[in-house]
Amino acid sequence: MNFFAFILKSIVVVFAIVGLALSGAYAAVKFHWTDAKGIVDEQSDSFWKGGQASLAAAAVPDKAGSGDIFFNKSDYCLMKAVKNEYRGEFMRILDLAMAGEKYLAHKNLYVLATALAAADNNIFNDVYRACGNDRAVNDVSELDFKILADMIDFKSPFAWANSNEWVFFKAGVLKDAAILDRVEKETGVNKRILVSELMAEQMRLYYSERQEFEKAIEPLKVLGSMTQFSWGIFGIKPETAMKIENNLKDPASPFYPGADYAKLLDFKTNNIRQERFNRITDFDDHYYSYLYAALYNKEIISQWERAGIPISGRPEILATLYNIGFTHSNPNSNAEVGGSQMAIGDAVYSFGGLAKEFYYSRELLEQFPQ
Repeated sequence: MNFFAFILKSIVVVFAIVGLALSGAYAAVKFHWTDAKGIVDEQSDSFWKGGQASLAAAAVPDKAGSGDIFFNKSDYCLMKAVKNEYRGEFMRILDLAMAGEKYLAHKNLYVLATALAAADNNIFNDVYRACGNDRAVNDVSELDFKILADMIDFKSPFAWANSNEWVFFKAGVLKDAAILDRVEKETGVNKRILVSELMAEQMRLYYSERQEFEKAIEPLKVLGSMTQFSWGIFGIKPETAMKIENNLKDPASPFYPGADYAKLLDFKTNNIRQERFNRITDFDDHYYSYLYAALYNKEIISQWERAGIPISGRPEILATLYNIGFTHSNPNSNAEVGGSQMAIGDAVYSFGGLAKEFYYSRELLEQFPQ
């Protein structure tokens, strides 16, 4: 009799321990004890704080097609400033300019000039000052730019783009190109926005879970999938997934994107909790992972548009808001870039800052255009 009593007590103790562990895990997620450290990306403002506001104002067009932005003295100085530090990207930007894609080229140039000013403002100021004081130079020809392009190598200026992890990410995301095309058509969210956020999420995973990367991701060249507190390739939390679903059905929600999207996440079974988990964590088919992420962006964009602040073309803000969640999305005209902090090699990035660098780079631009 004592033996059976001992067994019964042991079972009760085991269940009590399991219950305590599950309660602790729930509390950790509920009260954000497991959240990663976040930062506000100071680099995003360093170009302006470095005394270059007048140059930026002269060089930045308000919209595509507003004049020749490259063939003038200020832009020539910008190109000279970035050439030696960012040779590969300089050449890619020059190719865009020569092909008539001047607005797209300018956006890439702005990101590089910002990065250079943040890394070493003295280099930037010296080059700009020397060119700015040369009053004899009023116009710069295409030939002048082509002369700048001598002895260019194609190593990327970005730490992530020269890493093995980036090679594996590229291989993984290219497998999903057809899915991304489908999701873009269904939601209207630019697929490069989604890839930017996925890239930041995956690089964070690769660098924070080294053993998992080396064991499962690297040999197969696949996207990493999380299944504990955050699900799938985008690391979507269950409560975020439910919020996305609810916003599609609630016209009173500030995140409501419109009736056209109401049925995109309808369930096919009565076991909604299990179906939600299965479709977001599907290892072989990432359709729902991309769809949930796209609809999150759609709902955030809708909220900000209602406040009179369009952000559909602001990948750094959308990525930041994707990372920090619905509750921290407060439309304002002074939105900051930031989010979770991560280290890639010797570089420290915010989630939004890393997504921005990818978006404006030339990487995967042909497959996922801006």
